[in-house]
Amino acid sequence: MRKFLIGLVLLSVAVCSGETIRLKNGRSIAVDSVRELDGKIEYQIGDNTYRIPKSLVEKIDSSVPPLSKSDTSTAAATTEATPATAVKPVPATPSVNSAEELRVPRNDISLRVVHDGKVDLDILNQIESSGNANSAAAGYFLAGRFEYEAGNREQARHYFERALGYAPDNAAILVTYAANLIQIGHGRDAINYAEHAVQVAPSSPDALSILGYAYFTADRARDAISPWEKSMELRPDEKLQALVEKTKRELSVEANFTEHDTGRFTLRYEGSIARDNLRQQIVGALDQDYDQLSADLGIVPYENIPVILYTEKEFFDVTQAPTWTGAINDGKLRIPVRGVDYITPQLARVLKHELTHSFINQAAAGRCPQWLNEGIAQMEEGRTLDNHGSRLAQLYKQHSQIPLQALEGSFMKFSTSEALISYDESLAGAMYIRDTYGVLDLRRLVERSGQSGSFEQALTDVLHVDYAHFELDLGDYLSSKYGSNLTSSTN
Repeated sequence: MRKFLIGLVLLSVAVCSGETIRLKNGRSIAVDSVRELDGKIEYQIGDNTYRIPKSLVEKIDSSVPPLSKSDTSTAAATTEATPATAVKPVPATPSVNSAEELRVPRNDISLRVVHDGKVDLDILNQIESSGNANSAAAGYFLAGRFEYEAGNREQARHYFERALGYAPDNAAILVTYAANLIQIGHGRDAINYAEHAVQVAPSSPDALSILGYAYFTADRARDAISPWEKSMELRPDEKLQALVEKTKRELSVEANFTEHDTGRFTLRYEGSIARDNLRQQIVGALDQDYDQLSADLGIVPYENIPVILYTEKEFFDVTQAPTWTGAINDGKLRIPVRGVDYITPQLARVLKHELTHSFINQAAAGRCPQWLNEGIAQMEEGRTLDNHGSRLAQLYKQHSQIPLQALEGSFMKFSTSEALISYDESLAGAMYIRDTYGVLDLRRLVERSGQSGSFEQALTDVLHVDYAHFELDLGDYLSSKYGSNLTSSTN
């Protein structure tokens, strides 16, 4: 049974205004005012007040000194295995903009193709009519780059393809197009473009890095190591170094694994921990889940999904995941199999939960906020809030929940207690959307999250609410559904 645990430590109060809260997961929240109170960070946006655990916060951009990284929630917790989605490795946006790299003069008309927050189609048409291939390539590249950064990856793909039609050997265009393909789940398609970019610009750290990511997302982890290491020789990168180290751990553990391609999944395992009967049951369950998720979410994955079965020790050695984690999907389903000879109900739920992430990541081009991703995955596995709804309703009534905006990034740095609350809030948010707006709007929201510059914009586009109003509506939903059993305040 999972338990809510919130550590409350009385601390001195510091107040500031008009500040930005920087979270450990890389996100930030612009607030009107913020203060530290009772072991939490309390902040105000408009008329609404929220509280989040201090341990989620990296720093506050103000005169207040940076917060300690220690976890304020010190109580121990027991929990059933909780699946988790690690941050899927994706390449950084290549830094390509200069006229020299695009092979056009600094005053070229192509450099004005984006203005007033949109692509000027008249300028694109004018450039094409001029017959200048370099200008056309630059114009379409800059249009693609604009749409790429705005989250419109399919439109970006169209522009990049047009650009390559005019300049097929331009490394800047090749690299960015390959990065875009990786983002939308076409890692195998990206390989040819990334390899060509390296041939054209063998000393480009961006080209080498993108080639490594293309190999990695195409399930060719061993091939990714060399270009990544060459890239870091030219330009050190701490995040890439961490990924290289993780990939080497993975390759070492899986050196003697057997691989089996089912047509939908690439299953890897060590025979002694995954005997024939168990493997057949796992593949059967995954195939059934695949069909149901295709129907529920309206998508079919482009490529085979890797599924790796580990012992528990191997799982934590490779992933370096927190102890509360029961499985991970970081583009590959990484499942610890705990000495079972047949599939258990719990393992079946974990498999469906993790597979759901693969479908959502494709639908949203990897940009679905973590809370919505986890909420839908929990709904698909059949989890409910029957045991936790009343406590969650009370947290919302007291404005003591972790704001969903703070749960857009990975949960992997959370303590056990923070993770438990975060998963329940995620489930509540997804259930509320389904019950209030319907399954079709839930699906549209996932898709829109991959196309918008921010998830709040996606909320506005699909549900016509911002985060603040969504949180208030979610609190009302929880109160109406579970509020009859509210206990007295514990704060």
